[in-house]
Amino acid sequence: MARVLLVGYIAEHLHDRQRMLQAAGYEVTIAASLAAATAIIEQETFDVAVVGFGVPENERNHMAQAIKQISPSTRIIMIYFSSVKNTELADALMQTSAGAEELVRAVNHILSARNRERLA
Repeated sequence: MARVLLVGYIAEHLHDRQRMLQAAGYEVTIAASLAAATAIIEQETFDVAVVGFGVPENERNHMAQAIKQISPSTRIIMIYFSSVKNTELADALMQTSAGAEELVRAVNHILSARNRERLA
């Protein structure tokens, strides 16, 4: 079972997407701050980290950097409102208006691509 870390500041969005991803068969953990995400990722391994859900643009890349430093193999999906600045570490991008179903599709796609890379 693939593991997903959801990082953000808006609890309602985190919990909605957590439910949808769990229904799709993923093991999902929530972190409501950079400190929480860092502590969690130091203890556990994740296939995908989803960064967004109200994280300001200037913090979004900082979170992605912290996750990549601890776990370089973790794929990053960044969720953005209007600015796509500071997203160079993202393996995929999603606009905030995208629903939980689109997040499930993005996680499926990114994990499929990673599996194809491993087989190549």
